[in-house]
Amino acid sequence: MGKADAVTKEYVSRSDIFADIFNQFLYGGKQVIKPEHLKERDITEIALPFGNETDEPVQKYRDVLKALRIM
Repeated sequence: MGKADAVTKEYVSRSDIFADIFNQFLYGGKQVIKPEHLKERDITEIALPFGNETDEPVQKYRDVLKALRIM
């Protein structure tokens, strides 16, 4: 991973920055997603292949993964 990628990942992993980015992109800047409603999630993901001959699970990685709790 390059230095720029590592810096970007660390920057976006902050809940306030993450919320700002998605609020701008999805809601035109309106503060719908609040940082306190975001929860850090495990960045590894198990993908179960569908119709694969080996049927072996594949592990995938994401840079940043957050869950949003909305009531």
